[in-house]
Amino acid sequence: MNQLLYTVEDVFSKKGYLNEQGKDYFNIPHYQRGYKWEPKNVTKLLDDIDNFEHSNDKFYCLQNITIVAKENFFNVIDGQQRLTTLTILLSFLNKKELVNNKVRFPKNSIRKQTNRFLNNIITNVLVCFPNTNWEDFISNEPDYDHQDIHHIFMVYNAVENWFKEKQHPKYNFSQINFTSKLLRSVKIIVNKIDGTAGEEKVFGNLNSKRVSLDGADLVRAILITRVANEEGKRESDIKNIVRVNERRVKIGWELDQINNWWSRDEVKNYFSKLVTIESEEVGVGNKLFNEFKYPINNLYLLFAEKRGEAKLTLELIERHNNDALGLYKDIIKLHNTLQDWYQDRKIYHFLGFLFNNKPNKKFQFNVIWNLWEECKTREAFISGLKEIMFKVISIDDELINFKDDTINWYSESPDRLVNALVLMDVIYSIKDNQNYLPYFAFTKKSNDIEHIFPQNPRKVEEQKDYIIFLNKTYMPADKQFDLSKFDIKKNDEKYQEQVNKFIIDQTSSFKINSIGNLVLLYSKLNRSISNSKYADKRARIISHHNDGNFIQPHTFRVFVRNFNNTANENKDYEHWTNIDIETNATFIDNEIKTFFNLK
Repeated sequence: MNQLLYTVEDVFSKKGYLNEQGKDYFNIPHYQRGYKWEPKNVTKLLDDIDNFEHSNDKFYCLQNITIVAKENFFNVIDGQQRLTTLTILLSFLNKKELVNNKVRFPKNSIRKQTNRFLNNIITNVLVCFPNTNWEDFISNEPDYDHQDIHHIFMVYNAVENWFKEKQHPKYNFSQINFTSKLLRSVKIIVNKIDGTAGEEKVFGNLNSKRVSLDGADLVRAILITRVANEEGKRESDIKNIVRVNERRVKIGWELDQINNWWSRDEVKNYFSKLVTIESEEVGVGNKLFNEFKYPINNLYLLFAEKRGEAKLTLELIERHNNDALGLYKDIIKLHNTLQDWYQDRKIYHFLGFLFNNKPNKKFQFNVIWNLWEECKTREAFISGLKEIMFKVISIDDELINFKDDTINWYSESPDRLVNALVLMDVIYSIKDNQNYLPYFAFTKKSNDIEHIFPQNPRKVEEQKDYIIFLNKTYMPADKQFDLSKFDIKKNDEKYQEQVNKFIIDQTSSFKINSIGNLVLLYSKLNRSISNSKYADKRARIISHHNDGNFIQPHTFRVFVRNFNNTANENKDYEHWTNIDIETNATFIDNEIKTFFNLK
């Protein structure tokens, strides 16, 4: 059996893992360091397990133990601290028969006294551990005056004190229920490895890095070993053994290639937006499948999502225990499909748009995967994606009239505004010979909503610059506002009325919050140009673009006036007027209607 997950009860039970493997106990080799857990460590573990709400499909994972098979026992390469702590805990919970002599230290090693203390006192069903302090204990038992025994002693006392405190009525605590949860809902990943590579070297590698196995490592181990083993059952001759080994090498190479692809920054950041579920945790707050450290876990998360799972768990992988080849083919198929989508210009942009601008809270990857499976052609799938995109951009299945300048897009519909502006970027980018949008361009995250003709200043200290802007850009000399006394009278109430009236009179005709006057602009750049006049903004944006920096495509097209392609095209690059706002809004309306075949 190639199972990886075992309950605590199965790990120690005579009928569990040891019996299944034909072994008697777990041996702590001489090269291992001593037991080092402290009361605070075991207290946190007890709190975590107590707070964990178990059910039929949930469990608390203690991460992995790494073992190597010997004659009638396993050498524990990694996991001594966990196994010893569980032995102490279960002994206190009157499960001494379960753990007695299951964890041992070599009798001929410097820890022979540790072995005696653990198995002749702590786990011995005929011995009651004395309720005393360390000094009194070693005065009666001087042979046990060792550092690791002291740690075991103190951890046992911490366990005892924790359960004493839980007896207080305010906790409504049941020791029986806790014991049952510990035995059956706490699981350990048992990583049995081939000992031919030299277990001390393996131990050194594990402990120098001090990094526990990630779920990606475990999936890799399952696929490389089990798939080859399943294929190797057909024959048992030497040639087949060679073929099995070649198959393992090939699977390892394929997985390396897949992992390399998923580790590319643009790939992992793009697909991370498609993931809506999370990994199960190892303990509290530690992901078993950590997609940040191991980007290939995004593939496994999407694999779980397409199966309709609410969480990626090792049990999902374990369900394929007798069909690892089927699991492998399923993962490869998913990877190849996602890679294909990523390389398809339309699918890449449509999915980028949808997963950054979702139509509803229930929208997730399995919806898209089911659509892909249902569609007989790629064209049908792309059409299906466009139908979902329409739900994002419409209200009650009706497309908004983007030419309606009474809509205050800035204040009343900012989310829908972002959807529309990003869609304009998508529409442009799906054209041949255009650059793909980078993963970060499908969202407002790094952008501000920028008024091309600036909105009115909200602070007194901004008014002077704004009036200078209006005087230079839009006002004839005889109608300009006199600013000579502004600094002296700016806080005078009557003077402020004159200032505000001038600003309102000159800007009231501008459709400032029309979609035709709004773009998405990189936040840092936007704040550096503030209320600058249109010509200055335009020059800064073009310069920023020419320096190799990214500007949202629709934003760039607006500032180079690519939207204004009528016969009476406005060639005025100094000013931005209501005519430009209306023309841009019409352009947006036409582009989006054409995209959805509504014209």
